[in-house]
Amino acid sequence: MVTACVCLVAAGCGGGDEEESAPAGSKAETEALAEPELGSISLDDLDGCKGQPGRPDYVCGSIEVPFEREDPSYGTTEIGFAVLPAYGESEGAIFAVEGGPGFPSTGTAQAYRKLFGDLLETRDLVLVDQRGQGISKHADCPDLQRGFGPDALALANCAERLGKQFISYRTSAAADDIDWVRQALGYEEIALYGDSYGTFLGQSYAYRHGDKLEALVLDSAYPTFGESAWYPSLPKTGVRMIQVACDRSPHCQGDAQARLARGAEVLRRHDRTTLQLISALIGSAYSPASYVKVDRAMKAMIHGRTGPWQDLTKFGKFGSGSEEDYSRAGEMAVSCNDYPMLWDKEASEEERRAHFEEAIRNYPDKKEFAPFTPREIAYSDGTAYLYCLSWPAPTDVYEPPADPATQEPTEAPVLVISGEFDDLTTAHEGKVVADLFPDSEHFIARNAGHVDALYASNGAAARQIRGFLREELN
Repeated sequence: MVTACVCLVAAGCGGGDEEESAPAGSKAETEALAEPELGSISLDDLDGCKGQPGRPDYVCGSIEVPFEREDPSYGTTEIGFAVLPAYGESEGAIFAVEGGPGFPSTGTAQAYRKLFGDLLETRDLVLVDQRGQGISKHADCPDLQRGFGPDALALANCAERLGKQFISYRTSAAADDIDWVRQALGYEEIALYGDSYGTFLGQSYAYRHGDKLEALVLDSAYPTFGESAWYPSLPKTGVRMIQVACDRSPHCQGDAQARLARGAEVLRRHDRTTLQLISALIGSAYSPASYVKVDRAMKAMIHGRTGPWQDLTKFGKFGSGSEEDYSRAGEMAVSCNDYPMLWDKEASEEERRAHFEEAIRNYPDKKEFAPFTPREIAYSDGTAYLYCLSWPAPTDVYEPPADPATQEPTEAPVLVISGEFDDLTTAHEGKVVADLFPDSEHFIARNAGHVDALYASNGAAARQIRGFLREELN
């Protein structure tokens, strides 16, 4: 069954109770939802995205998908999408999926439009919001969204609210949702662009539905399998790039790495944690100027001035705002279901905590993250996903994002983009991803940060993406 509807509100394309997730005892509990027929939705049948500012000329719709394609008892949900029809005669589609996880693709509509530029003369642009996000039906976890209470407690409450469907908010299911939208809109093949987490999702699609790809762009990529739960390249890249940023800045001189180490020691000496410093360093991934700002705070701290450091770290915990703009539940559920952890996911919470401490004690190179320790890295916000300690163990319906033992990667051409200064999805990780595909190229954008192409549509990364797609889609 496929439905097309006008997206009147960002909470989803809904017409009443009949479009809610199937309750126990319903028909959906015993009968699987059929895949959509190819072309069962016509763009001419879709209306404008009413109530969706920033998306002029787009049309919106939705399809009904099962939470679990192999188990109808999980019920169904709505997947919303927006389409910018080609300015001229359409020769196919570019699908774009956002990062986070938690950020809806439709929220980046204007940036995608600028990125793809004149490619949209002959290509429809299709933005699919993952389950639980944006104009798809939301995952209902209000405490988590408002930032009420510690994340681990709010996340445990969220899992209870989601019930057995907690495991259905995962990358492999989202990849299949994209393919159902492709089928419904009538595209035999698509070009797919993913940024940040969207590269993780894009790789999943490339392994699960690789024969449906004309081309694949993975912008700021990290691998769907084989990654260490420590994510060691993130902090190591941050420590290295603070010096590179200083060397290239007219406002910074000297040994920035030494200042970083001395600043960390000042914090420890005054009985302060270094965790905020690690987060600030990894959070500098978007531009060289951010690294210089961290260095400036360290320099001031060494000389007894704490103002710049306080300015850098003064903000406390906030809520996450509107679910239409960002879903905290969407991010945490996917992260906990799909990412590697420093513990056995099948273990109890008590056992997980023991595994976590054991991983820290047994880390083989205590100086690898200098000037930070493995314990400091493990406890930082940027790496270990500690809130997942309270998340339920996976159930038997779980499928990983990609399974190289049973699935082959796409043979379509693949472009992997990395920003030189990106320490969230590093150039090292980008190379690992590029090596997964038989027809791939890896481009490192000098002086660029995380997903630079979405912020600088005329930058080197964006030009590389357009050039690649022009060549491969001709």
